[in-house]
Amino acid sequence: MPLSGIRVIDLGRVIAGPLGPMLLGDLGADVIKVETGQGDTLRQQAPSFSPGLGGYFTTANRNKRSLHVDLRKPGGNKLLQALMRSGDVLVENFRPGVFDAMGYTDEVLARDFPHLVVARLSAFGDVGPMGARSGVDQLVQGYSGLMAITGSAETGPIRSGVAISDVLGGLCNTIGILGALMERQQSGRGQVVRTSLLEATMSMLTVQAGKYFASGQDPQPEGNHHPAIAPYGLFQTSDGQIQIMVARNEDFRRFADFCGRPEWKDDPRFADGGARSINKDAMRALVAEAMVEKSTEAWLQFLVENDIPHGPVLSIQQAFDSAQAKALGMTMEMTAGDGTEIKVPRFPWRFNRTPAQVRRPPPQVGEHTEEILSEVGLADDPEVRAALLKLP
Repeated sequence: MPLSGIRVIDLGRVIAGPLGPMLLGDLGADVIKVETGQGDTLRQQAPSFSPGLGGYFTTANRNKRSLHVDLRKPGGNKLLQALMRSGDVLVENFRPGVFDAMGYTDEVLARDFPHLVVARLSAFGDVGPMGARSGVDQLVQGYSGLMAITGSAETGPIRSGVAISDVLGGLCNTIGILGALMERQQSGRGQVVRTSLLEATMSMLTVQAGKYFASGQDPQPEGNHHPAIAPYGLFQTSDGQIQIMVARNEDFRRFADFCGRPEWKDDPRFADGGARSINKDAMRALVAEAMVEKSTEAWLQFLVENDIPHGPVLSIQQAFDSAQAKALGMTMEMTAGDGTEIKVPRFPWRFNRTPAQVRRPPPQVGEHTEEILSEVGLADDPEVRAALLKLP
């Protein structure tokens, strides 16, 4: 597998921290999830497959082994250092300053663990006036500008339907880790890689950021319509709704004829994609009037025959039950250590030679403590054993 032989020490919690190590585990890395207290807080987040295996938790913790230890005790710190010496990557998303206070500043890491890639993920970054603050996904969505462009003028700001800043933070963290591992092949040295939920989210504003920088104008929420291309969005039909994107000029001419509005083809407001973008509000209103005159089936037949991008809005259940999702195998099934059957979304890539694999289901708290202690030669260390935790 692509990352066979790489060991990852996962000190991450909730979603943003654990997501990256899970993806590395999907690619073959040996991921050791170090849990303290009662274990990762998402273990108990309802709904759950079984006690300690919350549905949210299982989506970020497959292909990991769990070690349960109190890092505040001397034996816990001794064990962590042994893991760091044996590992290639360490991921932490403590509040800025916490890992330093544990004794692991950048200088100490470079001196004592020069081979180690250390990924440090925070909410707002560890510099600037907000660097020391803790934060959560929805707050970051607000600070990043994302919420301000999500929703419509009528609804006002709307949060994303998933914890998108958490997810983007985890993905960008993973990209940084892979880059540092590639560089280590040349230099032989690890390094500290930092990112934050805020940096990840703002870097992904793409077309909206481009719109602001090019025009100096603050983008406004567009609801279910694209901020630049028109018509591109969700429209009502006579008996339902459908999403369309009519971007190519030749598509627009055929679309205008099918709508029974051939005059659109000669209207200078809609002469090409740039004109339609400038006059997008007028374009949307006219398209909405036309589309409601025909059935969804009639629109589907026309759109398919003319190869114009279109599609429905599916529920989560409908999405995973769709023929395309089934063909891609987007639902993965596995059996947890306690016999619980679990379903999670499949990893996002398909390698033709070295495929990602599910080798381990999400672990129970401390499920692999003893085998990990044996691997690092501390199975009989009394100080370390005194720091181990067990749930009642």
